[in-house]
Amino acid sequence: MDCDRNVIIGGVMTAKAIAGISSIQMVGNGSGEVIGKIFKGKNHTVGSILHGNICDGEKIIDEVIIGCEGENSYSINCHGNPIIVENILELLKKFDVKIVDAEEIIENLAKEKFGKNIIAVEAETAAAKAATLDGAKIIQYQTKMGLLQTAEWLKKHIDLMHIEDIKVAIGQVLADSKIASYFINGTKVVLAGPPNSGKSTLFNYLCGKEKAIVADVAGTTRDWLSAKIRLKYIQAEIFDTAGLDAALSSQNVIDEQSQRRAAELAASADLVLYVTEHRTQNLEHRIQNKEILVFNKCDLGGNVSVDGFKVSAKTGEGVKELLDGIESALGVADFDLKKAVCFTDRQRKILEQSAESRCQKEVKDFITELLNG
Repeated sequence: MDCDRNVIIGGVMTAKAIAGISSIQMVGNGSGEVIGKIFKGKNHTVGSILHGNICDGEKIIDEVIIGCEGENSYSINCHGNPIIVENILELLKKFDVKIVDAEEIIENLAKEKFGKNIIAVEAETAAAKAATLDGAKIIQYQTKMGLLQTAEWLKKHIDLMHIEDIKVAIGQVLADSKIASYFINGTKVVLAGPPNSGKSTLFNYLCGKEKAIVADVAGTTRDWLSAKIRLKYIQAEIFDTAGLDAALSSQNVIDEQSQRRAAELAASADLVLYVTEHRTQNLEHRIQNKEILVFNKCDLGGNVSVDGFKVSAKTGEGVKELLDGIESALGVADFDLKKAVCFTDRQRKILEQSAESRCQKEVKDFITELLNG
């Protein structure tokens, strides 16, 4: 959104749910005048915190605390009842305040703060949504060092560099960005493998509660379930899928769809845990790439002839080592948080176009676009 201070925008900055307190932000030229018309309390100055009432004419909507955070920037902190929040938003609309989502308000404030530094502007929004604290740290590092510094250096020296050296430098940023994305956005891990290998039992153990139906009958899971869990470094969304068995595809439409969906989820995953029973070691439907072999039910005995993780989803044996193995396979365990990475789709697409270019001038134009938006 273009930063137009003549348009007053407002929106809810807290989660849209029942809560003790909700915060509504309003920015733009004329915001102070709107506050003056709806707030009954003492006069406001920049940096002040005021206590009073939000009123629609003579009708009191709620008792609030107003924060005057800067010129034409106000926070209205009200009770978290959704009805109260909605009434205040409707009142703001009467004074031509455009109601937007929190992301647009953060972006607007960031443009005021950082001006033409588009990477810093994007960082304000992205950091607020980061899945982990380390993800937020990675993003903030890009605003003064990291991506900003790398892009500025490339733009300055690109005419003196060989095109292949440029491609290598950009390729490294893209490769590091993939790993950084696991800290910023989380990762998608899919449990796949033959029926009755204990995938759902392992899924329940990882979730810490029973979400999937577990039975000693092959093919119990006919759909997929997902849950988010916190690993040591990153957040992971774990998917439990139907057991892979070619024979099931021909039984009925439901089983055929379950088989197809399981294969699709595995193909789109960042990492697949191919779970097979410790004793049978059924590897018929292995995914091969981006895969970790998990030999479940090791509490029942038997030897493993292929490298992988021995676990018992029933007792928890070997699960900690498996979780460490997931982060090691994704490259996050020893990742340097102070690397130049891209953290938005816009940045990634520009760098991918740059890496494919054979012309230094074209690459320079792409880098200029990266910096200026």
